[in-house]
Amino acid sequence: MGIINILDAQTSNLIAAGEVVERPSSAAKELLENSIDANAKSITLEIRNGGRTLIRVTDDGKGFLREDIPKALLRHATSKISCGDDINGIQSLGFRGEALAAIGSVSRLEIVSKHRDENIGTRLTADENGIIMEDVGCPDGTTVSMRDIFYNTPARQKFLKKDGTEGASCVAAAERLALSHPEISFSVISDGERKFTTSGDGDLYGTVYSVFGREFAKTLVEVDYSLSGVTVKGFVTLPDAVRGSRAMQTVFVNERYVKSKTVQAALEEAFRSYIPRGKFPGCVLFVNLDHNLTDVNVHPAKTEIKFASERDVFRAVYYAVKNTLSASPAEKPLGEAVVKREETKPGLADIPVDEDPFVLPTFKKAEPQIQNDIDFFPNDKVEEQKQEKQEKPKSTFDANIGKEDLFDSERDFFFRDSAVSASAEEPEPSLPEQTVFVEETPAWRMIGQAYDSYIFVETEENILVIDKHAAHERVLYEKLAANKELNVQELLVGVPVAIGREQASLLLENAAFLAEKGFNIEDFGEGAIIVRSVPSTLGNLKGLNGILEDFARSLSDGNHLSFAERCDRALYTVACKAALKARVKNRPEDDENVVKMLAENPHLRYCPHGRPFIKKIPKREIEKYFDR
Repeated sequence: MGIINILDAQTSNLIAAGEVVERPSSAAKELLENSIDANAKSITLEIRNGGRTLIRVTDDGKGFLREDIPKALLRHATSKISCGDDINGIQSLGFRGEALAAIGSVSRLEIVSKHRDENIGTRLTADENGIIMEDVGCPDGTTVSMRDIFYNTPARQKFLKKDGTEGASCVAAAERLALSHPEISFSVISDGERKFTTSGDGDLYGTVYSVFGREFAKTLVEVDYSLSGVTVKGFVTLPDAVRGSRAMQTVFVNERYVKSKTVQAALEEAFRSYIPRGKFPGCVLFVNLDHNLTDVNVHPAKTEIKFASERDVFRAVYYAVKNTLSASPAEKPLGEAVVKREETKPGLADIPVDEDPFVLPTFKKAEPQIQNDIDFFPNDKVEEQKQEKQEKPKSTFDANIGKEDLFDSERDFFFRDSAVSASAEEPEPSLPEQTVFVEETPAWRMIGQAYDSYIFVETEENILVIDKHAAHERVLYEKLAANKELNVQELLVGVPVAIGREQASLLLENAAFLAEKGFNIEDFGEGAIIVRSVPSTLGNLKGLNGILEDFARSLSDGNHLSFAERCDRALYTVACKAALKARVKNRPEDDENVVKMLAENPHLRYCPHGRPFIKKIPKREIEKYFDR
């Protein structure tokens, strides 16, 4: 007897559902795309319990002919194509004929539809009891309701996330489709609450405003450019409004939402000389080219795309964004945004398009500078006290410093141990009163800072070079992780932070954990939260948006990690953002505070990311170099 089985239709549909319907938002996306392909002018998405119990999409499109409704649940039944050649240059969003078949295999499905040329509508229900059709009165268009997703595949149910997260993902899917079709009015309702509504008047900026809110929309500048048959339109954020993640990058190719590494690389390359490393621009970009030069049939969810010429697309996006950023400074209203820059970078408008876009302006490196020494004694008689220190018969530095590896030593290498450094047989020296202060002074001296990044500290036997950012980051992380010395700064006026609905929902679900770390947040609507307090270590609220974006990304990434591990990694972000920045000049007392904090935590050796932050240069090594 053979071992190869021909799978029945139900099993085949379940397998297809695993590719097409990964979670409620996948099903919502497929249903919304069907409505768009039906030439609807108004579409409403309604979900309950994050889409677990209900996903309903209602449109005013052309509707099903009665005779076609039973076919809709069959695999590979579609009105979009009729033969293999039609896949080349496909323009509709859906075309495989798998969506309704897959959705019907993992949920209780109902379709109510009336074609505009028919006098009466039809209701079809499909569940574990079979398929039933009946006449029904309804307006032109279609309403598809799917209930109890994965009711017959409980193993899939347990992998769903919290209702808030799944619901936010459904809303995000609707956001992308609303942006790609500003000529269609979209309305989204979650658990009875209206999340957003677009006008459908074709105004892209107005749609962006409705979907992402005022805070994001006011940072945008318009892009409009064509090159080699590729047209790039839409909006990008100004350089001073960049973000901590790519969450607000939305790209469409021929009106289809995609994740394109080519477009992403071109966008970020154009911004490279305008923004610091680790920051990302936001955008709503439309890339349009001949449909025959693209292939959208490379992923079941159709979110990936291939181009016949990646280079042409890269260059078009790169120059579109670069020329926009390089425009002459001017006040240029865009809705509520005003594009005004005091300084512009060199433009590329006149650069021939056959030049390599990776050739960017180079900048002369600054000569290294070391700050002046910081005085060891904080009073006016500096020279006199230094002289008194030199006349002391016994050094007050720890005699063991430098005799063993800095990191292997069990003693506090910043402070001397008086039991070791002072001799019992030696009488106390007769010194002026101020030398009592010397006895209580740490056995180190600040030398200065180089490249605005590295602190230099002198001990008796070593020069310590400290990476100020990494060291400060580790100390702050330790305080946050242990809730030690965590002071909370209440904000007189709450700070709204627009980070997108998915991330906002994730943060609100973990609001209790954030509160433990000093961040008190509340829902502010439209994909935004309002921050009521922050940990006092944060200091600068300008980076608050990036901190919370990274925090949300850390909590959502890495499903193989436990929740505790993801929370721990999220704290890295807070510590990193709050720490002193490399290549940024700060006050000498800030450097000294870093050294003091390390002195209180002598066991710390590495930053939270695993990089060492102290380099020891022995005095003897320096002397040998100079033949002393």
